[in-house]
Formats: sequence, C-alpha cells, structure tokens
Amino acid sequence: MFFQHHKTLLVSLFLTAAAIQLQAQVEKVDIIKDFEAFLLESNKIEVTPTLPPLDTTTKIQNYNVPPRPLTVTYPAPKLRPIGYKTPKQEEPYNGFAKLGVGVPIGLWAEGGYYFGKSEKFDGKAWFRHFNQNNDNKLENQRYNNNEALVNGNYYFDNGIAIEGNLGYSKNRFHYYGYDHDSLSYDDEVTKQYFQNIEIGGRVYNGARNELDINYFVVPKYYRLSDNYSNRETGFLVDVGATKWFAEKHPLTMIIRVDQTTFKDNEKTSLNNLYYKPSFTYHHNLFYARAGLNIASNRDVYSLFPDVEVGLRIFGDGLQMFAGATGDLRKNTYRSMSKYSPFMDIREAELRNTKFNRYYGGLKGELGRLKYHGEVAYENAENLALYQAFFNPLDITRFQVIYDSVNIFNIQANAQMVIFKDMTISGTFSTSVYTPENESFAWGLPVLESSFQAEYAMFEQKLRLKASVFFADDIPYLDRNAGLDRGDFLYDLSVAATYKITDKINLFADFNNLLNNRRERWADYPTLGTNLFAGAQMKF
Repeated sequence: MFFQHHKTLLVSLFLTAAAIQLQAQVEKVDIIKDFEAFLLESNKIEVTPTLPPLDTTTKIQNYNVPPRPLTVTYPAPKLRPIGYKTPKQEEPYNGFAKLGVGVPIGLWAEGGYYFGKSEKFDGKAWFRHFNQNNDNKLENQRYNNNEALVNGNYYFDNGIAIEGNLGYSKNRFHYYGYDHDSLSYDDEVTKQYFQNIEIGGRVYNGARNELDINYFVVPKYYRLSDNYSNRETGFLVDVGATKWFAEKHPLTMIIRVDQTTFKDNEKTSLNNLYYKPSFTYHHNLFYARAGLNIASNRDVYSLFPDVEVGLRIFGDGLQMFAGATGDLRKNTYRSMSKYSPFMDIREAELRNTKFNRYYGGLKGELGRLKYHGEVAYENAENLALYQAFFNPLDITRFQVIYDSVNIFNIQANAQMVIFKDMTISGTFSTSVYTPENESFAWGLPVLESSFQAEYAMFEQKLRLKASVFFADDIPYLDRNAGLDRGDFLYDLSVAATYKITDKINLFADFNNLLNNRRERWADYPTLGTNLFAGAQMKF
C-alpha cells in the first residue's frame, strides 16, 4: 500500500513538470523590425610626408682596437686524395758520361754538363770522341772524330741577354779507295783531317718586352783547315726582329751578311747579302705566310718567293699545305767536305747554287699517328755533283762539277704509337734528276728510306730498338771512264739499353747485321758488321 501511494505521487510530479515545460516552449515573440547596423560618415585627413633635412656635417669616427695576436694551437690539416698513387719523381741530373768499346777496334767517349739556370747565367759543356779501326781487314779503313762545345747565356736586368759559343772539331779520315790486292800505302800517305774552330754569339731579348718585339743579332765565325795547307774562313751575321700582332701573327725582317774566303794556291771569296721580310697570318682554319728572299752576289740581285699556305681540313688530323721558296745556297769547302770527306778541293770551285722550289702536301696528327708527306719540284742552277776521278797514286777521290738540274721529289715520314711501350716510325724519299749537261746526277742518291721500331719492357728498364735502312745504287764513272753503279744498301741494326739504377745504364749497338758492304762512294765500301757496347752514367 505504501508502494502504491508513492507511485501515485511520482506520476503527479512528472505530469506537473511536463506541463510547465510545454508552457515555456509556446511563449509568443513579436518581431517589430529587422536589425540594420551601419557606421556614420567620417572625414579623410590627407597627410603629405616630407624628408628631414640632410646632415652634411663631417664626423670623424675614432676606433681604438687593441691588437690581439691569434694563436693556432692545432696543426694544419693535410689533404690527401683518395685512391691516387703519387708517381715517383725522377731526380734531376745535370751531367752525363758515356763510354763504350767496339768491334772492330773502336772507342766511344762522350760527356756533358749543364750548369743550372740562375737568374743571371746558364751554360753547358759537351765533348765526344769516336774512332774505329778495321785496318786488319781492309788497309787504312779507319776514322777518328773529335768534337767539343762550350755555351753560355747571361741575362741582364733590362731584359737583354747575351749568348756565347765556342766549338772545336777535328775529324780524321783515310783514302782507302784503291785496289788492295795490288797496292799498299802507309797511313801517312792516305790520311786526311779537317780541323774547324767556330766562335759564335747572340744578343737577344731574354724576356718579353712591352712592344712585343723579339730581336736578335747573331754573329758567327769559323776557320777550317786540313793537312794539305787549305784554309777557309767564314763570317756570317744575322740581324733581325719579329713583331707579334695579337700574339699570333708575326712580322719578321732578317738581314744576313755571309762572307767566305778560301785559300790554297790562290785566294777566292764568295760573299752574299740577304734581305728576308715576311708576314704570317694564323686563323683557326688556315694560315698564310707571304715573304721575299732578296739575295745579292757581286751586285747581282736575285728575287725568290717565300710563301706558304695551310688549310685545316679536319682539325689537326688532316692539314693541306703548299708553298714556294728559293735561295742562293753556298757551296763552300766546309759544306762540300762534310758531304763527301773523300773529295779533292784542289779541283773544286766555290759557287752559289740558285734554286727555286715549289711544293705541296698533307700532314696531321690522328690520335697516335703523326705523318707528313709532300711532293716538290725544284730547279737548281749550278748544283754541286760529285764525280769520281783517280789521282796519280791510283786512289779514288771525288771532284765537284756543277750543272743545272731539275729535281722531282717525293718524301714522307710517319710515327705511330702502337701501344704504351711500343713506337714505330719511318721515312721515305725518292728523287728524279734531269741534268742539263751531265748524264747522271753524280753522287746524289735517288732512293733513301729507313724504318724503326722501339719497345720498352720490364717497367721501362729495358729498351729495344730495331732499324732497317735502304738506299739505291749510285752511278759513277769507273777507271776506264765507263758507267758503273754501286750496290744496293739494305742495313739491319738493333740496339738495347738496360737501366741498372736510376744513374747507370748499359747499352749495346749491333750495326749492319747483314754485313752489307755497299759503296756509298765508289771504291769505299762501308764497315760491315760492327758492335759497340758500354755504360752511361748520369750525375
């Protein structure tokens, strides 16, 4: 009953609360007008800014910064490349000495020293002695060569430099061109020596100057003598200058005075004067040189061209060139005896060879290959030819005769690196001579060629070299004035050099392994197979 009474009370309270809530929700609201918000109008005040007046007064600021030395208490860092092996630096050497002995009996002694360059002076000294004696197989086949040179340069503070040269040579030969089966001569009868003293110098700009002009004065003097009381003296001086434009276009002017005096029973002179102006223009695709060679002898002037043009067809790989040159080339006792030591100067006459040369060809560098080839035509007036004749002792000697000769020449040379330690190279030259009066161009070779191969192994310690030489047979007149020819030259030689230490090398040269006895000069066969071996030291 109690529970029923409470239940009735809870229901009454719930109904009363719901009635109150319902009455609150249905309360009435009247909307009189929509609300609108706005601002009153305002007046905009215009403000014009002005800059303050400049302060032109100078103010000096004084700063007092007390010195404070910085001390570094840690070592400087060392930068080392990763994965890079520093190559071993070769120790520089100023001098060398070479000593070898030969079979047949021979001796090679050579040495030189370079006086390291300083700010004021540098110089060098060099000598060589070379002899070989095959007298036990062929009487009087022997020779002895001696040469020495001293050179020095002095550099002044004003850019001028002076160079001096002193040279000496004494070369001894023997006339062994006779019938050894029926004749025999003492070496005092057959000997022939040439002694030459040469003094020279140069005054030039040792440093680049503001005008970009290179200048030089080069005087030279020589005195040649032999054991037959023949004497020749020569004096030559070149005076010239080169002005560079844009550092690649040279304008050059050279004046040369060349005087030669020869004395045997009589005294003769051969004096030339030359003027050589030229200008060369270099472009990325071509170059062109235009010049003249004006030569004078006994007040007779000759005008020669000095022109050349080159075109880069394929960069450095293929270049084409063509040109024309000419000169008065002196035939002196020194030049003729150097070409043929078995000549007789008593029958010779000093003359100028006047020549004009026209040429063209190709050259270039294609990777590991370097090459140069050209075709030339040359007209030579008074060209020196060397004809055999026989003196009262029946010993073959050569006299110089002159003739005008047209020459057509083809020549080429090339060098190629096969791989890192192997290189091959070769030269080739062939000429066709058309003399005006003589039947042949006596003493001049038609064909000459050579081929070499060099190979290094064992980390460059051992170097091998093989050489092959070819030359044609040269026509001459025999003792009966009949035409004869020498033998064809085919010469195979090998050489080896082995490095024992960085300072000492051993060498061996095996020459003419095929024992070819070709007569470059009629009745004068070559030495045949011979050997030289020894050591070389650097210091």
